[in-house]
Amino acid sequence: MKLRHLTQRRLLVSLMLLPTIGYGPSTGTSLDVAGSIALTASITPALGKDAAGRAAFIGKSKGTNQSTGAAEFMNGAEIVTADTANLVDGTGPHQGSITMSKGADKVVYAWKGQVTTKLAADKKPNSTFEGTWNTLNGSGAYAGVSGRGTYQGRFSSATASVIEWEGTITR
Repeated sequence: MKLRHLTQRRLLVSLMLLPTIGYGPSTGTSLDVAGSIALTASITPALGKDAAGRAAFIGKSKGTNQSTGAAEFMNGAEIVTADTANLVDGTGPHQGSITMSKGADKVVYAWKGQVTTKLAADKKPNSTFEGTWNTLNGSGAYAGVSGRGTYQGRFSSATASVIEWEGTITR
């Protein structure tokens, strides 16, 4: 009889503890995020050309993010980018970093991709770009954030561009 009560008690205690298994600090919440960034670049001349004839550029742009994903993320955040590009006739690799800031919340990303320029019928260049991004770090509500995704965009003038981006972050 004692053995039966002991077994029942253990079962009861086990059932009571079951909801607490795995309880503790959150292992992370994944969010599907997306946005549209409008940027205005500071005009910087090419630094020169390498042996293959590629023009080297270092640029800086500022703008604003508009959240467009399932989860609202950094809507209205200030954007600052720093980038380099190595282009032949407007086509080639580019890479850089982007910082999204909204109050005390900040996320810094690294990105890299490809710029492609084609001449339109009117002989004006039409430049587009695409690539991937990943988070480097965050602060405020996004301390410890990680994530990655893709982007694509276009230049609407020599100094203005629009970037559509999407991905998943975990915080």
